[in-house]
Amino acid sequence: MDYGNSGGLWGEGVRMSAEGQQQYDRYEMVVLGAGYAGLMTALRLRPQRMRVLVINPTGQFVERVRLQESIVAPVAVRIPSIRTLLAGTGIDFMRATVVSMDADSRIVRVDTDFGQREIAFEQAVYATGSNTNVDDIPGVAENAYRLETKDGPRSPAALRACLAAASGKAVKVIAVGGAETSVEVAGEIKNCWPDAAVTMISRSRCGEFKGEGVEAAVRRQLENLGVTMIDRETITEVRPNEVLTEHGRCVPYDICIWSGGLRASPLARQAGIATDSADRILVDPNLRSISHPHILAVGDAAHPIAPTGAPYRLSAFAALASGAYAADLIAAQRNSREVLPFSFSTLGQGVAIGRGGVGFFSYPNDKQSLFIVTGPLARHIRNFFVWLVSYVLKLERRQPGFFWWPGRGRVSWEQAKIAMRDVPPPVKDRAA
Repeated sequence: MDYGNSGGLWGEGVRMSAEGQQQYDRYEMVVLGAGYAGLMTALRLRPQRMRVLVINPTGQFVERVRLQESIVAPVAVRIPSIRTLLAGTGIDFMRATVVSMDADSRIVRVDTDFGQREIAFEQAVYATGSNTNVDDIPGVAENAYRLETKDGPRSPAALRACLAAASGKAVKVIAVGGAETSVEVAGEIKNCWPDAAVTMISRSRCGEFKGEGVEAAVRRQLENLGVTMIDRETITEVRPNEVLTEHGRCVPYDICIWSGGLRASPLARQAGIATDSADRILVDPNLRSISHPHILAVGDAAHPIAPTGAPYRLSAFAALASGAYAADLIAAQRNSREVLPFSFSTLGQGVAIGRGGVGFFSYPNDKQSLFIVTGPLARHIRNFFVWLVSYVLKLERRQPGFFWWPGRGRVSWEQAKIAMRDVPPPVKDRAA
């Protein structure tokens, strides 16, 4: 298969040539983003002795799956900093924001504390993650809090301060969304601030994300906490103190928390890379961009076109597995080896609800199977696996290649080629 140019080691870049022309910092591999997927890719590449640069807008690794916990109290970090994690690995780290990418010329422009810089690369791993979609519904950006890694007036830290100030009052809280994040938010708030009147609003049914058995267990615990659930209502506008629905309902609130969907950074679309409607890069069976094969996309930023065994959804586990696969692919192409298409199986899932929770097996296709665990035991199991997700990165640093995920080899090349056969050729149309 054609994996594109893997080339040799690029030398150190200089800023100006003897003729006064600008030169670039050059890397064989640039990893854009230092979440679960990006760090897994970078750490797993160590044995390849490549010149690798990781770029991230903050220096702190954020456990996104714990952001709902941070609205109650600051969450103690398990990885001191990205720079500390990468120290001694030979991997370079730059705290910077990517402001633009020239996918054809293989150059990214970044904004640092010391001004803008341009970096050239042979290959890139696009691991920019996703953020709450605030563009589709009027008023969300201005009026709703979001569980994101960003700081600001609508951040988890700002929400924590707002809730603390309202402690002991019958404050009205709306949690928008019916899936895992919104369930955990509602449970955390009602458990820690029992005087709060917490309402969940979902366009489907609250708790309807993994079958009838899980839904019933989730709703039962939310009801026991006193959470009100409004099902099958789509919000059309978020005003400063009320939300409007498509059925004409007007629901007042003091605090609104939005978990109504995610979308990726517009960076790839603006660079002319083929993306879906949520700005995720469309990737082939090897997680390579279908329009720019020298760019791989992993984690929340990827939209695989071919089958992946278990359905590919946004999760920390899928981020780790896709990041590890991307590193293995890069190693294979440098050694002229072919690998099977990316695939994986899920094992299980847990959701925290106040002091309790719901846990269940989901092997192999992300559907609830066997039995369901509820109550404090389910929360302890969930917390263990959340801890394990971050600890896996530390183990990968010590021993690259350590991480193994179930379901490798589930998808054959024949299956992948059938899926790709009807995909129209991408149109490279750089956004304005």
